[in-house]
Amino acid sequence: MKHLRTTLSGLALAAGMALAGTAQAQDIKIAVQCPPVPACADWVYAEDFAAALREAGLEATVFAGGALGKDAELVDQLSQGLLQFAVTNFVMIAQVDPRILGFLAPYVFESSEQFFKATQEVDSEMLAEIKEKMKAQGVIVAALPGLGGQMGLFNDEHEVASVDDLTDLRIRAIDPNQVKLFEAWGTQGVVVDMPEFAGAVQQGIVDGYFNPPAVPLIFKHTEFLKYFTDLKAGTPFRAALMSADWYDMLADDQKAIVDAAVLTANARNRDWTYAAEKAEIEGLKAAGVTVTELSPEALAEFKARSQQVWDTLMPSGSVADMQAIADSVK
Repeated sequence: MKHLRTTLSGLALAAGMALAGTAQAQDIKIAVQCPPVPACADWVYAEDFAAALREAGLEATVFAGGALGKDAELVDQLSQGLLQFAVTNFVMIAQVDPRILGFLAPYVFESSEQFFKATQEVDSEMLAEIKEKMKAQGVIVAALPGLGGQMGLFNDEHEVASVDDLTDLRIRAIDPNQVKLFEAWGTQGVVVDMPEFAGAVQQGIVDGYFNPPAVPLIFKHTEFLKYFTDLKAGTPFRAALMSADWYDMLADDQKAIVDAAVLTANARNRDWTYAAEKAEIEGLKAAGVTVTELSPEALAEFKARSQQVWDTLMPSGSVADMQAIADSVK
């Protein structure tokens, strides 16, 4: 990832100078990638944040559907003070400090509630260091919003009730590290970009993916992915990010408004996530997807095999630290 704190262009400098004098009147731009649909946590979070700002007297507009650019472009704009707020892929943080990946590693946290406690209620040294590294790049990590129900396995072939049922499947992976996770489960992983996923299924390259239940509902993949195993394998999350240059130029009363709006959006996101966990399962069933709940024995096997590759899914030196964070909020 290229260093975000590049020399600011004349445009960025002009924007920063204007911001210093007109922060109160400026329309706060909030960018998200997904379309404006209730199933998309990014958009819901952005709207909740914007509503809280407006209620306190600030102007705010949400730009959905990637209108202001892709995730990497949004982070560059944030770092230069050209964009005020965005909800992006957490991978943008991972490129600065890969320890963030530990918060998503399967079975580090047993529930969404435990995840939120670890990221919003506990001042862990690791998360504080991650935030400091991001701020040095000109980006403030405001929050790690939940994305809905916990991670599970979708496929178009048959029901999966144990690791033994995976042997004939090929699962779409986001990167080579996730391939190793699937290999630990006893199956094959194939790295496929998300825009190419539907075509890869049609061509028989992959049979499914490891995702939260919201993903096929948002992208209509339930038309061909007819089996879902509720692995309860981690709380998916996004990254709510702010421009450090913009935030630092705000007056103290304006910073207080922004801070309060983040807290409001976080609280609403937690409630939204808990409700989504239930609603998404029912949504899958209504779409004709067979939902499989694992037995305690099968769940324990998935957990044990996942733990074997924790030092691949996150920096190996951070495994003990992640376990300590999880244990502190049980």
